[in-house]
Amino acid sequence: MSSIFINITKSGALEKSPIDKAVTRVAVALARQRLQGALPAGPSLEITFLLACADLQPDFEGMRMGGYTADDPVLRFHAAVPAQLAHSTLAPRYVAAVLDDVLGNAHDYFAERQIQFDSPAWRRVFDAAAVHGEDLSDLTEAALPAV
Repeated sequence: MSSIFINITKSGALEKSPIDKAVTRVAVALARQRLQGALPAGPSLEITFLLACADLQPDFEGMRMGGYTADDPVLRFHAAVPAQLAHSTLAPRYVAAVLDDVLGNAHDYFAERQIQFDSPAWRRVFDAAAVHGEDLSDLTEAALPAV
């Protein structure tokens, strides 16, 4: 079974912001799916959300990808989140769009290298996680899984 890793790089000013909550909810949903054995076999994925604000700016725009090797079968993505999304009601949709881009890029990357990657299964996993990322109302520390 593969794994999924979600990271957030942010300033303290964005703690509990809509984008922080949306990423956290998706990470929790993905962790639950991993614990339930719902992740497909094959390479793992890692997504780092770099949240921009006045005191912290990513050095690029959009998304970067790389780092995959046979010895370390994790395809890594860095998503630079624009500052205007930090407190936007569109934050959950942005996180879902990042997941969609990650899936498309991973599919293309692995297809070019003829590496088995179950895109339909990952689509189901990401779609389920995105639904949880939409509802920010009940995010509390108690909702986080003990991992």
